[in-house]
Amino acid sequence: MTAVETYIGLGSNLGDGPSLLNQAWERLGEFEGIRLIALSGLYKTAPVDMESHHWFTNGVGKIKTDLSPPALLKTLLQTEAIFGRTRDAKSPGYQDRALDLDLLYYGDTIMNTPDLVLPHPRIGDRLFVLVPLMDLAPDHRDPVSGTTISSMEKQLNSRIKDNTSQHQEIISVNLMK
Repeated sequence: MTAVETYIGLGSNLGDGPSLLNQAWERLGEFEGIRLIALSGLYKTAPVDMESHHWFTNGVGKIKTDLSPPALLKTLLQTEAIFGRTRDAKSPGYQDRALDLDLLYYGDTIMNTPDLVLPHPRIGDRLFVLVPLMDLAPDHRDPVSGTTISSMEKQLNSRIKDNTSQHQEIISVNLMK
């Protein structure tokens, strides 16, 4: 299988976020079939669509992988568990977490299964994804909409300004790699 350019969202709102994200990034590079290419800048972000007093540290990583999308998802979930992520199916909505790894784009793959939707369905609604993606791939085109990351970020900021989308706070922490 040819290596596929893939983007992974990284987030943490428990513990030392920058350290956890950098450690998780390095850990991903230890898995067979994953080659690390670049990690975006890191950003402090207010929680979106959840109640929490803990801000997140977020970033996006670019990798090349010859793992299939389901195999890569399994690897991401294993990595979350290594860093203490537990999922409580009984708790409604999002929960605080030491590590969250989201498969954002897997090349131009479009898929919708019970376990995985590609591209990630909420990319266009999340500054904490779009801003770090801008660091790495502002001209990347979403395979569903055909829209560039740069255009998606501008559209979301316009919706936020017009109060047709939730306000989202994001601050660069300039702690790259």
